[in-house]
Amino acid sequence: MYNYKKSLMYHWILKNDQIKLICCVILVLLSIHNSFSFEQQTENTSLNNPQKSSFHTNIEISLDSDWEFYWNQLIEPGNFEATTPLKKVSLNNWTTFNLSDSTKLPSFGFATYRLKISVPKERSHISLYIPKAYSSSKTYINGVLISEIGRVGTSKTETIHRRSSQIIPLSTSESKFEIVIQVANFYHHKGGFTEPLIISKSNYLLKKKHKKTIADMFYIGSLGFIGTFFLFFFLFYWNKDSAVLYFGILCLSIAYMSLSDRYAPLGELFESISFIFLTKIEYFSLFIVGASANLFFHAIFSSFMYKKYKKIIIYIFSIFCLLCLFLPAPYFTKLVSPFLMLLIINLLYISYIIIKVIISKERETFLLMASMLLGLVIFFGHIIFFIYKNESILILVNFGYLVAFLLFSMLLMTRFANSFEELEESKELAIEQRKEISIKSDELKNVNLELEENLKLLKNYNTELDNFNHIVSHDLKSPLIAIHSLVAFIEEDVHTSLDKESKYHFELLKNRVSKMNALINGLLDYSKIARGNKKKELFSLNNLLSEVINLFDATDNHIFNLPEVDAEIYANKLELEHVFQNLISNSIKHNDKKITEINFSFTNLKNEYLFSVNDNGPGIDAKYHTKIFDMFSQLSNENEVESTGIGLSIVKKIISENDGTITVESEKGMGTTIKFSWRISKK
Repeated sequence: MYNYKKSLMYHWILKNDQIKLICCVILVLLSIHNSFSFEQQTENTSLNNPQKSSFHTNIEISLDSDWEFYWNQLIEPGNFEATTPLKKVSLNNWTTFNLSDSTKLPSFGFATYRLKISVPKERSHISLYIPKAYSSSKTYINGVLISEIGRVGTSKTETIHRRSSQIIPLSTSESKFEIVIQVANFYHHKGGFTEPLIISKSNYLLKKKHKKTIADMFYIGSLGFIGTFFLFFFLFYWNKDSAVLYFGILCLSIAYMSLSDRYAPLGELFESISFIFLTKIEYFSLFIVGASANLFFHAIFSSFMYKKYKKIIIYIFSIFCLLCLFLPAPYFTKLVSPFLMLLIINLLYISYIIIKVIISKERETFLLMASMLLGLVIFFGHIIFFIYKNESILILVNFGYLVAFLLFSMLLMTRFANSFEELEESKELAIEQRKEISIKSDELKNVNLELEENLKLLKNYNTELDNFNHIVSHDLKSPLIAIHSLVAFIEEDVHTSLDKESKYHFELLKNRVSKMNALINGLLDYSKIARGNKKKELFSLNNLLSEVINLFDATDNHIFNLPEVDAEIYANKLELEHVFQNLISNSIKHNDKKITEINFSFTNLKNEYLFSVNDNGPGIDAKYHTKIFDMFSQLSNENEVESTGIGLSIVKKIISENDGTITVESEKGMGTTIKFSWRISKK
């Protein structure tokens, strides 16, 4: 009772500590997010008549409209007089632009964007923020090449795809700027810019970039650390919980995907590596995120989920990975939409499972439910804001991920602690059981020693008994033979002077001596059974019965009916022959009919032979069915039938030695059927 109360108190304290820790983590992360947040206002401005005050405050001016768009042309500054733009556009995926009334632009191609802006001369130092373009770009400002990301070309072989955002300071001595950007795309299903360019104060844009970088590093580094910790924890310490493995893979995949999407470090480190290859790795990590997240939920809620859910998830995401591997650009980049749809369906299903778990009340569960519900909210939020590209909210979503993953980490460590406690209890129980087994083993050793001693004594007793039986039987047979011979001599000498009564007594004396001799021979046979030859062989049953029948007088008074179908028997032939010989002898000896008829039958069962011997004799009363197998048992004291009462005892002992049983079916005056089984030995 004390341990039970102590355990309850421990879990109550643990639960309250978890609640306090969760609240502290959420407050810390919210404070961190607030420290990285900043006041942001965005204006859509043509900059033809801007206000001076716009460049003295933290206002982002969006350059989203009035861009001249030149399709399949890479035009350098100063060469625009002889060309006409396709149209003026807002910055968007160029596949949404119409080439004609019914035709839209393809994904692959190259183009030039051009925009002229004016800014006040009296202004703070300003910079131009250029977002990522699909997929390589070259930027000119006032005719000067400012930057080139990747290499812009007119074909796939000439183009080196790279994506990166940049901040370009604008000259303080100029108020008019011509922005020319060349873009080439031969890998993605989107092309060109999907976000507007921004003009704002330089220190504001730089501070914003630094804060975002710090937030990303904190987010990516935390996920990387958590993922690495749990992966190594699973591989080298605790591999009994697959949720630990899936969670580690999930964190590392998200960390790599975020790092690759925002900073593309592999592209910076390996300039010659194919950007399509890098993008496929990024998509692989995205699909692994989906697979590991769903497998993680399955590992937690396996008893509540559809039995084949795990296989379905593995097959589906394997298909996504194979499509990503074998599909050429830009088709593999279109897998994001079906992936998001699948993820939403899975999240809805997991939401249903969580509701089911809450209703069942089978989990311990505040920490579990808080982790799962927060994780689901964050996943849904990420999908929604990923679609709408709300950057500020996405930063908050990242910190929400960290809160959720920390809760998941606590959940896994709680599961580990519970499993470890159960393991320790199992070890203690095993130690106690080992002690009990050791005690029982010592007792068993003592019993075995006693048993060995008893077996030795029994063996000695059996040896002495066999020797005694043999010696006594031999010593008894010698005087019996002498008595029988002496009676015969006396009878021969006084044959002429004996009266009828004396002759009868002499005959009775010889019969008694013969019966005593038969009894001694029976005892010898009985004692030889345990020491007999146990060799087994394959033989014909009907041949064996024929050999036994030939031992008896072949007269018309005996009819033997052998089995209609002969059978191959694998057994000790001498023992089986002895059994049939005794049974046939009894049937003939005790038969009261003029003609003795004996029928034999045989059945081969799965593990044993079943034999039957039936005669037409006087039958045996039911009360004697078991008594007849006792040694020296005789149902009649009449002298006309010579019997020792040992034959059936020998039969029963032989059958028992072969794992068989013997039964009697008989009624008085209705004949007798003796059935016995014989275990089939392996060859």
